[in-house]
Amino acid sequence: MKKIIKRITLLTILTGVLVTGFLGLVLYNVKDMLFGTPLVVNAMTDGSNIDGTFVPITGSAVHAAHITINGRPIGIDRQGNFADGVILSPGYNIVEVAETDQFGKEKTKTYHWVASASPTVADNSASPYQR
Repeated sequence: MKKIIKRITLLTILTGVLVTGFLGLVLYNVKDMLFGTPLVVNAMTDGSNIDGTFVPITGSAVHAAHITINGRPIGIDRQGNFADGVILSPGYNIVEVAETDQFGKEKTKTYHWVASASPTVADNSASPYQR
């Protein structure tokens, strides 16, 4: 009698572990469909004052279908990494990094930067050809 109870208990525990593992695996694989793909952007902090006009933007978005920076499509490698940059106008700029994942969910990160004019811009107002 005790041997039968031990066998049923062991079978119940083993079944419970397998079912729990299977449900955990299913939930792990469905999390991107439920919550969207995480978007990680490595760039200057929002609200920064920037010397110069070029800002490199890198990041990752695993399982993303499309990445855009200000509406311009950016290439993504197989691991979900991307790298690009933007050229800012002197003054206040808004840069938007957006992703659409394979399930149609969209995520957007918006940055507000103030760029100072580059001191290397050529300015020759005394040219004899500009009269």
